[in-house]
Amino acid sequence: MPRRILGKIVTGYFLAILCAALVLELYVRGVVPAGGAVLLNALLIGLLLWWTLRAVMSPLEEITEVAQAMARGELQREIPIYSRDEIGRLAGAINHMAQRLSRTIRDITEEKNRAQAILNSMADGVIAVDGGGRVLLVNPAVEKIFGITQADSRGKSVIGVIRNFELERLLQQALATREQVMRELVILTPEPRVFRVHITPLRGADERRGGVVALLRDITEHRRLEQVRTEFVANVSHELRTPLTSIRGFLETLLDGAVEDPSTARRFLEIMALETNRLTRLIDDLLHLSRLEDRRTVLRRERVDMAVMVGRVVDIFQTGAREKGLELRVQVETHLPPVSGDPDMLARVLVNLVDNAVKYTPEGGRITIRAEVVGGHLRVSVADTGAGIPEESLSRVFERFYRVDKARAREQGGTGLGLAIVKHIVEAHGGRVWAESEVGRGSTFTFELPLA
Repeated sequence: MPRRILGKIVTGYFLAILCAALVLELYVRGVVPAGGAVLLNALLIGLLLWWTLRAVMSPLEEITEVAQAMARGELQREIPIYSRDEIGRLAGAINHMAQRLSRTIRDITEEKNRAQAILNSMADGVIAVDGGGRVLLVNPAVEKIFGITQADSRGKSVIGVIRNFELERLLQQALATREQVMRELVILTPEPRVFRVHITPLRGADERRGGVVALLRDITEHRRLEQVRTEFVANVSHELRTPLTSIRGFLETLLDGAVEDPSTARRFLEIMALETNRLTRLIDDLLHLSRLEDRRTVLRRERVDMAVMVGRVVDIFQTGAREKGLELRVQVETHLPPVSGDPDMLARVLVNLVDNAVKYTPEGGRITIRAEVVGGHLRVSVADTGAGIPEESLSRVFERFYRVDKARAREQGGTGLGLAIVKHIVEAHGGRVWAESEVGRGSTFTFELPLA
């Protein structure tokens, strides 16, 4: 037992003996009767016992009460210190422990919040599983990609959350081998998306029971761009090879003696001139499209009067349409507000759309150009009564080199880049463009631009 507490108890005993001796002396001298001596002695001993118990037990009870409150998480509670004895030092030690514990919990909470903030801000998906393959946590990127929640995922197997057997197999492989695993997977989300999966084992005190962390990086767009780039190179090679092969063939024929026949030579040279012009247009369109896609073209923004621009474009095609027996109609709202844009680029959008309509509308057809204000935007549409576009081709008409009728498009001198250029120009102006069509009834190409 601690010395100071023992001292208080011994002091209480000595005082009790002293009081008993004092009462006995008073009884012997006849100051108090026997009954009074017994009562006085009992009262004095009771007071001393109460003082002793209060000096020892009361601080211990208070320490116990505060310690229980601290165990419940009330670390701000402190034990009052009334003395410098062992009980006082015990109370001080508990108070100090509570302060250290409070600081430790605060530091752990801050670290946890920082780690959670990092996980929440990551664009890549993170999935952590325990040694049994059950999900410990998923970050918001995973929740968004797969349409799940942290609460519903915790404690389940990955196959029950992501529903991909290959990902489950890779996680089990990492758990079994305790080695990093990297692989590319196609996962339904619900549409197919390509992910680069990097799985790293968690190094804990007991590696046999440690889990793993899977990092999922969405590379769908990267793979799509690679595919587009591959197709683009193949298409450019094919488009360049066709006129070059034609020119080379006619040149070899001329060199073999056809140049001696004036009529044949002239016909060949005319064809070569057409192919050369087509090749020049193709290269010009490729360069222009490249500048648009690389954002190297700076828009020369002005207030553009679309009604005036539509009139100028119609004047350009009026003669050709008349020769083909086409009717050009213009339906423009009066007092049409201006738009902010590059007049040369916007003129090219209209020229490309009207040129396509004139090329692919049969004789006796009709082309209608409309301009109107719809919901804070200027909407311009070019409608024709041509053969129309099949529904499966509508979503691809703005792709580079995509042609609904390849043979006819080449015959008309098209490069397959006009609508791709239209799409990039409109989007560079903060607008959008789309196509509507019905086979046998015609097509309508529409673009919207924000008002100035």
